[in-house]
Amino acid sequence: MPEKKLLEWSPRSERNVRRIRAYIATDNPKAAQDVVDEIVISAAGLRNFPLIGKLSDAAGVRELVLAKYPYTLIYRVSPDKVRVVAVLHQSQDHA
Repeated sequence: MPEKKLLEWSPRSERNVRRIRAYIATDNPKAAQDVVDEIVISAAGLRNFPLIGKLSDAAGVRELVLAKYPYTLIYRVSPDKVRVVAVLHQSQDHA
């Protein structure tokens, strides 16, 4: 099995996750934590399987649609790392 890649979160993706948590937590703090946990676990899985997401229309960008919640991880893969560049609700434009 290939060596695990380093996982890196961009400042934008970190802001996205904080905003997702804050938005959901206004109604349901437990649900907010569940969604964030799923985002983090899904991103961590990219360390072992970085090509699991589909290729985006943007060059060098991949998209991993979460199965459980309506969010998509937007990320780039390099030889040694996976960089999450954004976490978007599926109703948002991914460009």
